[in-house]
Amino acid sequence: MLYDSTTVPPPPVPDAGPRAIAHWTHTLALLLFLALTAVFGHMRAAASSDSVAHGLRYTSTITLEWLLLGSVIAGIYHRRSFFVAAFANRERSVAQSIVLGVPVYLTGFLAVACAGAALYFTPLFHRHNEAVVLAMLPHSPLEFLAWFFVSLTAGVCEEIIFRGYLQQQFTAWTQRPILAVVLTGALFGCLHLYEGLAAIVPLALLGIVYGLVVRSLQGDLRSVIVAHTLQDFLVALIALARPWAERHQPHP
Repeated sequence: MLYDSTTVPPPPVPDAGPRAIAHWTHTLALLLFLALTAVFGHMRAAASSDSVAHGLRYTSTITLEWLLLGSVIAGIYHRRSFFVAAFANRERSVAQSIVLGVPVYLTGFLAVACAGAALYFTPLFHRHNEAVVLAMLPHSPLEFLAWFFVSLTAGVCEEIIFRGYLQQQFTAWTQRPILAVVLTGALFGCLHLYEGLAAIVPLALLGIVYGLVVRSLQGDLRSVIVAHTLQDFLVALIALARPWAERHQPHP
C-alpha cells in the first residue's frame, strides 16, 4: 500500500495562551483612573472624615462604582462570552455559588485578620486610620440599609473590574496566571489607600485570595461577589459591635 502524504494531518498550532479582552489603552486609562481615585481618596480622608454626610457619601460611592463598571464593560471585546464565563458556569448552580461564597468569605476574613494583627505592632498602623474607617460606617437602621447596597455594589462592581477584567488582562500580558493574581491583588489593596498604609497589605492579601478562587473556578465570579459583599457589610457590624460590647460589659 502506497503512503499518501496528503493524508498526514498538519502539525498542531501552538497555543497562543490567554488573549487580552480589551485594548491596552482602555486598560491603561482604567489604571490611571484607579490611581487618581486612590490618591484623591487618601487626601480627602486625611483632610476630614466627618464632614460628608453618610447619605451623600454612600450615594456618590454607588454612583461612581456603577459608572466605572459601565466604562469597563464598554471596552471589553466580547462582552457576551465574558459575562457567560463570569455568571453562567454550568458546573455549579447559583445556589451552590452563593453557599461557596461563605467559606470564601471566612478564608478572606481570616487572611485579613492575621495580616492586620501583624501590622498592628508596626509603624504603619495609626489610630487616625482606624477613626477614618469608623467614621464611614453606618450608625442607624436606615444607614445600615444603605450600607448594604454600598456593600453589594462594591461586591459586584469591584469583582468584575478586578478579578473579571484586570486579572484576565494581566494574565494575557504576562502569560503568568499567578503573577496576574498577585498584581491584581496589589492594585486592589492600593485602591484602599484612604484607609491608611496599614490597610493595603491585608486587603491586597484578600484580593489575592479572591483571585486564586476565581482562577480555580475558571473565571466564575459569583462566589467572590458573595464573599466580597459579606466582607464589606459584616465589617460594619463587627466594628460597631466592639464599642457596644465595651459599654455594656459589667464593671467590677
